[in-house]
Amino acid sequence: MSSSPFSLLRLSLSAVLALGLAGCPGESEPETRERVAAPEASAIARKTWLQPTDDTDPEVWLASRDAGADVAANAPAAKAWHDVLDAADDRFGETGRMIANRSVQLETMLSEIGIRETAREIIADFSTLAGKGSRAGFSDLCQHYYNLRKQGLDRTAALAALAEQPALKSGNPAP
Repeated sequence: MSSSPFSLLRLSLSAVLALGLAGCPGESEPETRERVAAPEASAIARKTWLQPTDDTDPEVWLASRDAGADVAANAPAAKAWHDVLDAADDRFGETGRMIANRSVQLETMLSEIGIRETAREIIADFSTLAGKGSRAGFSDLCQHYYNLRKQGLDRTAALAALAEQPALKSGNPAP
C-alpha cells in the first residue's frame, strides 16, 4: 500500500504540470502556431495559377494577389476585379479564369525580361483591342504581345502592332 500514495502523488503532480504548461501564455508554442497558420491565411494570394479544378473565383485570386493576402469574395477589390473580368469576357473567347491565368502568366514573363506591367494593365489594354462580342483570342494576344515586347517595342508600339492583327480587324470594331 505504500506505493499507492506515491503513485497517486506522482499522477497528481504530472496532471498539474501538464495543465500548467499547456496554459502558460507567452511561451513559444502559441508563436509557433501563429507562424504555421499564417501561410494558410494567405493561401489564395500565394497561388501562381488557378487549376481547372480550383474552386477559387478568379476575381478573388487576383484581388488577393494584389493585396498580398487573401481577401473575401465580397471585398471591394474582388468586386473591382469581377468587373474587369466581366468586361473582358464580353470581348474574348476564353473564360474569366483563363484570362486571369494568362494575364498573370504574361505579367510574370514580362517581369523576367525587365518589364513591369500588371495583370490589370494587360487586361485593360487588351480589352481596348477587341470589340464586344468579337471572341478574340486573349491567349494569342498575350503571346504576340510578349514577342513584340521582347523584340524591344515599347508598350504603345506593341499595342499598336496588335491592333493591326487581322483577327482583330475582321469586322469587330473596338469600342
